[in-house]
Amino acid sequence: MSNHVNHLLSQWLPLKDKHKWVLGFIFKTQGSCYRKAGAMMLFSDAGHQFGILSGGCLESDIVKKAHRVMDDGKSRTAVYDDEDEEDIAFKLGVGCGGVVHLSLVSLNQANQFLELDNVSRLLSQGIACTWECDIAGKQGKCASLDTVNVRPQKAKLEQREGTQTLTVTHVPPIHLLVIGGGYDATFMTQMAKAQGWTVTLWDPRPAQARLEHFPEVNFLVEDTDIEALNIHIAQHGIHAAVLMSHHRDIDARSLKLLSRHKLMYIAMLGPLHRKQEIMTLAGLSDTSFCDHFASPAGFDIGGDLPEHIALSVIAQCHAVFYKKPARKK
Repeated sequence: MSNHVNHLLSQWLPLKDKHKWVLGFIFKTQGSCYRKAGAMMLFSDAGHQFGILSGGCLESDIVKKAHRVMDDGKSRTAVYDDEDEEDIAFKLGVGCGGVVHLSLVSLNQANQFLELDNVSRLLSQGIACTWECDIAGKQGKCASLDTVNVRPQKAKLEQREGTQTLTVTHVPPIHLLVIGGGYDATFMTQMAKAQGWTVTLWDPRPAQARLEHFPEVNFLVEDTDIEALNIHIAQHGIHAAVLMSHHRDIDARSLKLLSRHKLMYIAMLGPLHRKQEIMTLAGLSDTSFCDHFASPAGFDIGGDLPEHIALSVIAQCHAVFYKKPARKK
Protein backbone atom coordinates (compact mmCIF):
# COMPACT_ATOMS: atom_id res chain seq x y z
CA MET A 1 0.00 0.00 0.00
CA SER A 2 1.43 3.39 -0.99
CA ASN A 3 1.08 6.65 0.90
CA HIS A 4 1.22 8.74 -2.27
CA VAL A 5 -1.81 11.04 -2.35
CA ASN A 6 -3.00 9.41 -5.57
CA HIS A 7 -3.25 6.02 -3.86
CA LEU A 8 -4.88 7.16 -0.64
CA LEU A 9 -7.49 9.17 -2.57
CA SER A 10 -8.20 6.23 -4.87
CA GLN A 11 -8.96 4.13 -1.79
CA TRP A 12 -11.17 6.84 -0.33
CA LEU A 13 -13.13 7.72 -3.48
CA PRO A 14 -15.45 4.65 -3.68
CA LEU A 15 -16.17 4.98 0.06
CA LYS A 16 -16.68 8.74 0.30
CA ASP A 17 -20.51 8.57 0.46
CA LYS A 18 -20.69 5.55 2.75
CA HIS A 19 -19.07 6.92 5.91
CA LYS A 20 -18.31 10.06 7.85
CA TRP A 21 -14.89 11.35 6.85
CA VAL A 22 -12.35 13.71 8.33
CA LEU A 23 -9.38 15.09 6.44
CA GLY A 24 -6.21 15.82 8.36
CA PHE A 25 -3.57 17.90 6.61
CA ILE A 26 -0.37 19.62 7.67
CA PHE A 27 -0.41 23.31 6.79
CA LYS A 28 2.85 24.44 8.39
CA THR A 29 6.03 23.00 9.89
CA GLN A 30 8.98 24.45 11.72
CA GLY A 31 12.33 22.73 12.10
CA SER A 32 12.83 19.04 11.38
CA CYS A 33 9.58 17.13 10.74
CA TYR A 34 8.85 13.72 9.24
CA ARG A 35 6.14 15.05 6.88
CA LYS A 36 5.90 18.53 5.39
CA ALA A 37 3.08 20.97 4.64
CA GLY A 38 0.59 19.43 2.22
CA ALA A 39 0.75 15.91 3.68
CA MET A 40 -2.71 14.50 4.28
CA MET A 41 -4.52 11.65 5.99
CA LEU A 42 -8.13 10.45 5.83
CA PHE A 43 -10.16 9.04 8.73
CA SER A 44 -13.62 7.46 8.75
CA ASP A 45 -16.13 6.52 11.43
CA ALA A 46 -15.67 2.91 10.29
CA GLY A 47 -12.01 2.95 11.28
CA HIS A 48 -10.39 3.65 7.92
CA GLN A 49 -7.04 5.45 8.03
CA PHE A 50 -5.44 6.33 4.70
CA GLY A 51 -2.05 8.04 4.60
CA ILE A 52 0.33 9.20 7.33
CA LEU A 53 1.06 12.55 8.99
CA SER A 54 4.12 11.50 10.98
CA GLY A 55 6.35 8.49 11.35
CA GLY A 56 3.53 6.83 13.25
CA CYS A 57 4.21 8.53 16.57
CA LEU A 58 1.42 11.14 16.44
CA GLU A 59 -1.33 9.17 14.73
CA SER A 60 -2.93 7.78 17.91
CA ASP A 61 -3.53 11.30 19.23
CA ILE A 62 -4.60 12.61 15.83
CA VAL A 63 -7.19 9.83 15.53
CA LYS A 64 -8.81 10.93 18.81
CA LYS A 65 -9.05 14.51 17.57
CA ALA A 66 -10.42 13.34 14.21
CA HIS A 67 -13.27 11.49 15.94
CA ARG A 68 -14.19 14.64 17.83
CA VAL A 69 -14.55 16.38 14.49
CA MET A 70 -16.80 13.54 13.30
CA ASP A 71 -18.93 13.86 16.43
CA ASP A 72 -19.60 17.61 16.34
CA GLY A 73 -18.66 18.60 12.78
CA LYS A 74 -16.37 21.38 14.01
CA SER A 75 -12.95 21.72 12.39
CA ARG A 76 -9.92 21.77 14.65
CA THR A 77 -6.27 22.70 14.41
CA ALA A 78 -3.52 21.09 16.43
CA VAL A 79 0.12 21.91 17.11
CA TYR A 80 2.69 19.29 18.02
CA ASP A 81 5.90 20.74 19.44
CA ASP A 82 8.63 18.19 20.09
CA GLU A 83 10.70 20.62 22.17
CA ASP A 84 7.90 21.71 24.52
CA GLU A 85 7.94 19.47 27.59
CA GLU A 86 4.24 20.14 28.13
CA ASP A 87 3.30 19.20 24.58
CA ILE A 88 1.91 15.77 23.69
CA ALA A 89 4.61 15.38 21.00
CA PHE A 90 7.33 15.68 23.64
CA LYS A 91 5.56 13.23 25.93
CA LEU A 92 5.23 10.76 23.07
CA GLY A 93 8.97 10.97 22.52
CA VAL A 94 8.73 11.98 18.87
CA GLY A 95 12.34 13.10 18.74
CA CYS A 96 12.35 15.00 15.43
CA GLY A 97 12.83 18.36 17.13
CA GLY A 98 10.27 20.21 15.01
CA VAL A 99 6.81 21.74 15.23
CA VAL A 100 3.86 20.44 13.19
CA HIS A 101 0.70 22.48 12.59
CA LEU A 102 -2.21 20.48 11.24
CA SER A 103 -5.89 20.92 10.53
CA LEU A 104 -8.69 18.38 10.95
CA VAL A 105 -11.82 19.12 8.92
CA SER A 106 -15.02 17.38 7.88
CA LEU A 107 -15.16 15.99 4.37
CA ASN A 108 -18.70 15.81 3.02
CA GLN A 109 -21.25 17.00 0.49
CA ALA A 110 -21.65 20.34 2.31
CA ASN A 111 -18.10 21.39 1.40
CA GLN A 112 -18.11 19.36 -1.84
CA PHE A 113 -15.51 17.03 -0.39
CA LEU A 114 -13.10 19.96 -0.77
CA GLU A 115 -12.82 18.86 -4.42
CA LEU A 116 -10.52 16.00 -3.48
CA ASP A 117 -12.57 13.78 -5.79
CA ASN A 118 -11.38 15.99 -8.67
CA VAL A 119 -7.80 15.75 -7.43
CA SER A 120 -8.13 11.96 -7.48
CA ARG A 121 -9.62 11.95 -10.98
CA LEU A 122 -6.83 14.09 -12.44
CA LEU A 123 -3.98 12.23 -10.75
CA SER A 124 -5.38 8.88 -11.88
CA GLN A 125 -5.23 10.25 -15.45
CA GLY A 126 -1.60 11.24 -14.98
CA ILE A 127 -2.40 14.96 -14.79
CA ALA A 128 -0.82 17.24 -12.19
CA CYS A 129 -2.99 19.76 -10.39
CA THR A 130 -3.08 22.42 -7.69
CA TRP A 131 -5.32 22.06 -4.66
CA GLU A 132 -6.29 24.95 -2.40
CA CYS A 133 -8.01 24.65 0.95
CA ASP A 134 -8.64 27.06 3.79
CA ILE A 135 -7.52 25.90 7.22
CA ALA A 136 -11.11 25.68 8.44
CA GLY A 137 -12.01 23.30 5.61
CA LYS A 138 -14.89 25.39 4.29
CA GLN A 139 -13.83 25.32 0.65
CA GLY A 140 -11.43 23.46 -1.56
CA LYS A 141 -10.45 24.18 -5.15
CA CYS A 142 -8.74 21.97 -7.71
CA ALA A 143 -7.21 23.11 -11.00
CA SER A 144 -5.37 20.98 -13.56
CA LEU A 145 -1.87 21.83 -14.77
CA ASP A 146 -1.10 21.37 -18.45
CA THR A 147 2.66 21.63 -18.02
CA VAL A 148 4.49 18.41 -18.93
CA ASN A 149 6.60 16.76 -16.23
CA VAL A 150 5.54 18.96 -13.32
CA ARG A 151 7.87 18.42 -10.37
CA PRO A 152 6.89 18.41 -6.67
CA GLN A 153 6.93 21.87 -5.11
CA LYS A 154 6.73 23.22 -1.58
CA ALA A 155 3.21 23.93 -0.36
CA LYS A 156 2.35 27.60 0.17
CA LEU A 157 0.41 29.03 3.11
CA GLU A 158 -1.10 32.45 2.40
CA GLN A 159 -3.38 34.90 4.17
CA ARG A 160 -6.37 35.69 1.98
CA GLU A 161 -9.04 38.05 3.24
CA GLY A 162 -8.37 37.07 6.81
CA THR A 163 -8.30 33.34 6.04
CA GLN A 164 -5.26 31.09 5.94
CA THR A 165 -5.23 29.10 2.70
CA LEU A 166 -2.89 26.27 1.78
CA THR A 167 -1.95 25.68 -1.87
CA VAL A 168 -0.46 22.31 -2.77
CA THR A 169 0.85 21.09 -6.12
CA HIS A 170 -0.06 17.44 -6.51
CA VAL A 171 1.79 15.42 -9.12
CA PRO A 172 0.89 11.93 -10.32
CA PRO A 173 3.22 9.06 -9.43
CA ILE A 174 6.30 8.72 -11.60
CA HIS A 175 5.53 6.62 -14.68
CA LEU A 176 8.56 4.45 -15.44
CA LEU A 177 9.10 2.63 -18.72
CA VAL A 178 11.33 -0.44 -18.42
CA ILE A 179 12.72 -1.66 -21.73
CA GLY A 180 13.89 -5.23 -21.42
CA GLY A 181 12.05 -8.08 -19.78
CA GLY A 182 14.84 -10.25 -18.44
CA TYR A 183 15.30 -11.60 -14.93
CA ASP A 184 17.06 -8.47 -13.65
CA ALA A 185 14.16 -6.30 -14.79
CA THR A 186 11.88 -7.99 -12.24
CA PHE A 187 13.77 -6.22 -9.46
CA MET A 188 13.47 -2.88 -11.26
CA THR A 189 9.70 -3.15 -11.68
CA GLN A 190 9.20 -4.40 -8.12
CA MET A 191 11.29 -1.57 -6.67
CA ALA A 192 9.39 1.01 -8.72
CA LYS A 193 6.01 -0.36 -7.62
CA ALA A 194 7.12 -0.30 -3.98
CA GLN A 195 7.43 3.49 -4.39
CA GLY A 196 3.86 3.67 -5.69
CA TRP A 197 5.02 4.40 -9.24
CA THR A 198 3.23 3.42 -12.44
CA VAL A 199 5.23 0.93 -14.51
CA THR A 200 5.19 0.06 -18.21
CA LEU A 201 7.22 -2.85 -19.57
CA TRP A 202 8.23 -3.53 -23.19
CA ASP A 203 10.45 -6.07 -24.86
CA PRO A 204 10.01 -7.12 -28.53
CA ARG A 205 11.43 -10.61 -27.87
CA PRO A 206 8.60 -13.16 -27.39
CA ALA A 207 10.48 -15.08 -24.70
CA GLN A 208 10.95 -11.96 -22.56
CA ALA A 209 8.60 -9.69 -20.59
CA ARG A 210 6.13 -12.44 -19.80
CA LEU A 211 3.23 -11.34 -17.60
CA GLU A 212 3.66 -14.24 -15.18
CA HIS A 213 7.11 -12.88 -14.33
CA PHE A 214 5.93 -9.28 -13.98
CA PRO A 215 2.49 -9.37 -12.29
CA GLU A 216 3.07 -5.98 -10.66
CA VAL A 217 3.39 -3.88 -13.85
CA ASN A 218 0.53 -1.57 -14.81
CA PHE A 219 1.06 -1.90 -18.56
CA LEU A 220 2.68 -4.63 -20.61
CA VAL A 221 3.07 -3.49 -24.22
CA GLU A 222 2.86 -6.79 -26.05
CA ASP A 223 3.10 -5.46 -29.61
CA THR A 224 6.64 -6.06 -30.88
CA ASP A 225 6.45 -3.08 -33.25
CA ILE A 226 8.26 -0.16 -31.67
CA GLU A 227 5.65 2.22 -33.06
CA ALA A 228 3.15 0.66 -30.64
CA LEU A 229 5.48 1.70 -27.83
CA ASN A 230 5.66 5.20 -29.31
CA ILE A 231 1.88 5.49 -29.17
CA HIS A 232 1.82 4.18 -25.60
CA ILE A 233 4.39 6.75 -24.45
CA ALA A 234 2.39 9.58 -26.02
CA GLN A 235 -0.88 8.41 -24.49
CA HIS A 236 0.30 7.60 -20.96
CA GLY A 237 2.66 10.40 -20.00
CA ILE A 238 5.88 8.47 -19.36
CA HIS A 239 8.26 10.39 -17.07
CA ALA A 240 11.30 8.13 -17.07
CA ALA A 241 12.79 5.11 -18.81
CA VAL A 242 15.40 2.45 -18.11
CA LEU A 243 17.11 0.66 -20.99
CA MET A 244 18.06 -2.81 -19.79
CA SER A 245 17.46 -5.19 -22.69
CA HIS A 246 21.19 -6.06 -22.86
CA HIS A 247 20.73 -6.01 -26.64
CA ARG A 248 22.47 -3.33 -28.70
CA ASP A 249 19.86 -3.04 -31.45
CA ILE A 250 16.89 -2.95 -29.05
CA ASP A 251 18.55 -0.35 -26.85
CA ALA A 252 19.55 1.76 -29.88
CA ARG A 253 16.09 1.70 -31.46
CA SER A 254 14.47 2.41 -28.12
CA LEU A 255 16.83 5.30 -27.37
CA LYS A 256 16.12 6.83 -30.77
CA LEU A 257 12.40 6.61 -30.02
CA LEU A 258 12.81 8.09 -26.54
CA SER A 259 14.73 11.04 -28.00
CA ARG A 260 11.45 12.11 -29.63
CA HIS A 261 9.82 12.51 -26.21
CA LYS A 262 10.90 14.99 -23.56
CA LEU A 263 11.45 12.64 -20.62
CA MET A 264 12.64 13.64 -17.19
CA TYR A 265 15.12 10.78 -16.77
CA ILE A 266 16.64 8.09 -18.95
CA ALA A 267 19.06 5.46 -17.64
CA MET A 268 20.95 2.89 -19.69
CA LEU A 269 22.70 -0.11 -18.19
CA GLY A 270 26.23 -0.90 -19.22
CA PRO A 271 29.73 0.60 -19.01
CA LEU A 272 30.60 4.09 -20.18
CA HIS A 273 32.02 2.98 -23.55
CA ARG A 274 28.70 1.27 -24.38
CA LYS A 275 26.88 4.59 -24.06
CA GLN A 276 28.71 6.05 -27.07
CA GLU A 277 28.26 2.84 -29.04
CA ILE A 278 24.48 2.87 -28.54
CA MET A 279 24.31 6.62 -29.19
CA THR A 280 26.09 6.10 -32.50
CA LEU A 281 23.81 3.22 -33.51
CA ALA A 282 20.81 5.43 -32.65
CA GLY A 283 22.17 8.28 -34.73
CA LEU A 284 22.25 10.65 -31.76
CA SER A 285 25.01 13.16 -31.07
CA ASP A 286 24.03 14.37 -27.60
CA THR A 287 21.61 13.69 -24.71
CA SER A 288 19.81 17.03 -24.61
CA PHE A 289 16.54 15.25 -25.38
CA CYS A 290 15.97 14.49 -21.67
CA ASP A 291 16.50 16.33 -18.40
CA HIS A 292 18.96 13.78 -17.07
CA PHE A 293 20.66 10.96 -18.96
CA ALA A 294 22.45 8.39 -16.81
CA SER A 295 24.85 5.90 -18.39
CA PRO A 296 26.15 4.02 -16.51
CA ALA A 297 22.76 3.93 -14.83
CA GLY A 298 22.11 4.81 -11.20
CA PHE A 299 24.19 5.91 -8.24
CA ASP A 300 27.43 4.13 -7.44
CA ILE A 301 26.42 2.32 -4.26
CA GLY A 302 29.09 -0.37 -4.45
CA GLY A 303 26.95 -3.30 -5.56
CA ASP A 304 26.57 -5.33 -8.75
CA LEU A 305 23.61 -7.63 -8.05
CA PRO A 306 20.27 -6.99 -9.82
CA GLU A 307 18.78 -5.85 -6.50
CA HIS A 308 21.58 -3.31 -6.05
CA ILE A 309 21.24 -1.98 -9.58
CA ALA A 310 17.49 -1.55 -9.20
CA LEU A 311 17.96 0.29 -5.90
CA SER A 312 20.57 2.63 -7.37
CA VAL A 313 18.52 3.46 -10.49
CA ILE A 314 15.22 4.00 -8.68
CA ALA A 315 16.98 6.20 -6.11
CA GLN A 316 18.62 8.29 -8.83
CA CYS A 317 15.36 8.69 -10.74
CA HIS A 318 13.63 9.76 -7.53
CA ALA A 319 16.39 12.30 -6.86
CA VAL A 320 15.99 13.82 -10.33
CA PHE A 321 12.20 14.03 -9.93
CA TYR A 322 12.56 15.83 -6.61
CA LYS A 323 15.32 18.12 -7.89
CA LYS A 324 18.04 16.65 -5.72
CA PRO A 325 21.65 16.09 -6.85
CA ALA A 326 21.64 13.11 -9.20
CA ARG A 327 25.42 12.79 -9.20
CA LYS A 328 27.90 12.35 -6.40
CA LYS A 329 29.65 15.68 -5.79
